[in-house]
Amino acid sequence: MFEASLNPQIEISSAMASAVLKIVNTTIDWVTFALDAPSARAVVFGVHIGGHLFVEVLLLVVILFLLSQKSYKPPKRPLTKKEIDELCDEWVPETLIPSLTEEMQKEPPVLESAAGPHTVVNGKEVVNFASANYLGLIGHEKLLASCTSALEKYGVGSCGPRGFYGTIDVHLDCEARIAKFLGTPDSILYSYGLSTMFSAIPAFAKRGDIIVV
Repeated sequence: MFEASLNPQIEISSAMASAVLKIVNTTIDWVTFALDAPSARAVVFGVHIGGHLFVEVLLLVVILFLLSQKSYKPPKRPLTKKEIDELCDEWVPETLIPSLTEEMQKEPPVLESAAGPHTVVNGKEVVNFASANYLGLIGHEKLLASCTSALEKYGVGSCGPRGFYGTIDVHLDCEARIAKFLGTPDSILYSYGLSTMFSAIPAFAKRGDIIVV
């Protein structure tokens, strides 16, 4: 009688094992078919890569799963006032910047002459490799004389924006000379490079344009 009751259980277990094995084999066949399909093949830098379609679908599923998750899970119960006070008392703010060490406390070099090819730094004459004097006009005698004359007549700066009351005659004269040299109807002077970017470029651009600066 024991053997008779045991045989049906063995048959049921064998049937379940056969069904699971059939499902696994079917799944493997589908995955193999997906990886070997012509639409799932790619060539990257001359290397044949199969199954990229399967990988892309898998990545899409992972991305959708991550997007569906909440980044912040609120506590099951709100904190009590006592717990909030304890957390505030235990909280110690961290400094935004680390404390200065002796190596970081270094004085910058001080120029004691014009920033030409050769300059004096801390009382010592050195070769200047960090100057923006690309045209070598610093210390030019004619330029110094012109600057001295402009300072004596106009002072330092126009003390106002060009569009308000900062336009002086030398601005207009310089713009006219530049336009004549370039063969254009007119030209505009900007005192700073960023001002040119924020003013001139948007004036000639429209929505959808790609600007490479």
